[in-house]
Amino acid sequence: MANNPGKTRVTQRHLATQLGLSTATVSLAMRNNPNIAKSTRETVQKAMLDAGYVHHAAAASLRTGLSGIVGVSFHNIVHPFFSEMLVAIEDHLSQSGRAVFINNHRDEPEALNRFITSLRLHRADGLIVSPALGTTPEMLAPLRTSGQAIVFVSRYLKDYEADFVGNADVAGMQRATEHLTALGHRHIVMLGGIPETSSFENRLAGFRRSLLAAGINWDESLCLPGSAKRITGRALVQKALERTPQPTAFACFNDLIAFGAMNGLHAAGLMPGRDVAVVGIDDTEEAEVSFPALTTVSNHPHQIGTKAAQLLIARLENPDVPYETIAVEPEITVRESCCAFMPL
Repeated sequence: MANNPGKTRVTQRHLATQLGLSTATVSLAMRNNPNIAKSTRETVQKAMLDAGYVHHAAAASLRTGLSGIVGVSFHNIVHPFFSEMLVAIEDHLSQSGRAVFINNHRDEPEALNRFITSLRLHRADGLIVSPALGTTPEMLAPLRTSGQAIVFVSRYLKDYEADFVGNADVAGMQRATEHLTALGHRHIVMLGGIPETSSFENRLAGFRRSLLAAGINWDESLCLPGSAKRITGRALVQKALERTPQPTAFACFNDLIAFGAMNGLHAAGLMPGRDVAVVGIDDTEEAEVSFPALTTVSNHPHQIGTKAAQLLIARLENPDVPYETIAVEPEITVRESCCAFMPL
């Protein structure tokens, strides 16, 4: 179809001349860059709409060397913690004109590897990732050698230099467990978490440290690992209740494990918060309305997601800055699932 000979294609230079701005300012405002005043961004974007200007991403990529694409990969994207984190990441990246490709690798290294290959084919600028169990530095090497930014969230690879934003996992589980020991509990079992992941190892360290500080002998059998699912929490409680002496409290790897644990206690004829105390980690929205309401440690997923996006953008703008590790401090919210323990 022939072009309309009476129609002149609007360019950034035309818009800049019309508005009395530099082409650089117009370019940044079009991408909603926060360094440009909000009023200027709104003026430029209105002028774009009025003039029928369409941003040509491919052409911009040729000019800048950046595609405007960022990959985000989690091991359980439907988990409320990661869902909220994803919302924050997408919100912040979209404000800077970037598009997000999403992957749920389900803790399968091959699924993550395929996603990395796809990102390379699309010339993505970087990857925000909670690495799958079994992820190796070699899997990430193609991104690193191509100059793409990598930011770890929630989990990280040991001895691999990269930006990281996540929970202060040792401190989080310490606060959860110390709350139980302060209530008088001596028979506490940790439920859930996948061994060999950084988040599990750090939370286990916090659990063990808290028991020892309370004068409770450490035993490996006091931790029952498992995938972070409700059904796992229920199964682990059934196993834990077979112990002698029977546990009076459970420190759970996350809220989903805790919800499953409370379900398992109900099935066993025990009342969480009255007969057995339960504490979780994540402080999901459901924690406040569960029965009983769950005592839990907040890990601020929105804050983690926002900081991860900021780190990635900063890395793209200046690849040579030192790598950053940001651990968000946890806060415990006490509710009805952790009643004071009354020794017989």
